[in-house]
Amino acid sequence: MLNYRDPLFSIIAFLLLILIILLVINFFASLKEKKKKKNLEEFIEKFDFLNDKEIESIFSDDISINALMLLAIAFEKEGNYEKSLNIYKVLLQNVNSKEKFTILQNMAEVYFKAGFLQKAKEALYEILKAYPRDIKALKLLFIVDDKLKDFDEMENIIEILDELEINTTKEKAYLYFQKAKLENNKNEIKFLYEKYPILKRNFVSYFLGIDNSLIFQYIDEIDIYEMLDLFWNIDYLPLNNEALKHIQAAKKELTFEKKSPVFEIEVLKNLPKNLADLEFEYICTNCKHITPIYEDRCPHCKELFTLKLEIEIVKA
Repeated sequence: MLNYRDPLFSIIAFLLLILIILLVINFFASLKEKKKKKNLEEFIEKFDFLNDKEIESIFSDDISINALMLLAIAFEKEGNYEKSLNIYKVLLQNVNSKEKFTILQNMAEVYFKAGFLQKAKEALYEILKAYPRDIKALKLLFIVDDKLKDFDEMENIIEILDELEINTTKEKAYLYFQKAKLENNKNEIKFLYEKYPILKRNFVSYFLGIDNSLIFQYIDEIDIYEMLDLFWNIDYLPLNNEALKHIQAAKKELTFEKKSPVFEIEVLKNLPKNLADLEFEYICTNCKHITPIYEDRCPHCKELFTLKLEIEIVKA
């Protein structure tokens, strides 16, 4: 019989202790996994999808999960969000827990594109319940909150991303500017531009027509050419630099012989009046997507402050 002073007894006791600890860890891990699964199932039941015989027939065939994911993505790209969501819903019931959260991320993006912001938010909350440091989910939630004007939650997300050592300079500049603009706080907008030079276009756009003299204290001629779309249709600008004179000359409102550094402006200066005009579009420096309307966030890749002005001569 083993004595408690026996070294063998100590070894057995130590091994038993490790075994108990492992069993306890596994037990709680199992409980956590079951809770995740239960939360996910409750979440899935919240959504009411339309029945679609076409979708049901797809699932009756022997098609791989990856093929169905590709099909859902294809429907999403076509703009057929209902069919895409129907596929994702069925996939949620036929994949493991880890894959379910990937599908939830895709669903959140589809909901966002379709304009169902609250449903997108619920899907993202479900992901963050299980994975509170999921950067992709946090960034999409930031965008959804932006659409919903939930500035408080946007600030919370920035704090979390800062803790994860993610660069949030653009997000901070964007959020603080939106708040200042909503409050019509001119001093704060000026301060923010000085702190975040990336807000140059926002600063000019806000003060244009309000305080033009202030604008020209902060920008130079190169800036005017880079934001030519903002200045092109303004008739009351002071002619206090060459860039503005070139613009007026291109519109045949004055004569200015000096050559413009912008090819399109120089062409218009040498064409008869009302023959041609300028048209503007914007290319994203991140994804190369082209859009006809300027936004702070690229509508394609959702990156902030990546749209760059492109100029084209068109028939007037």
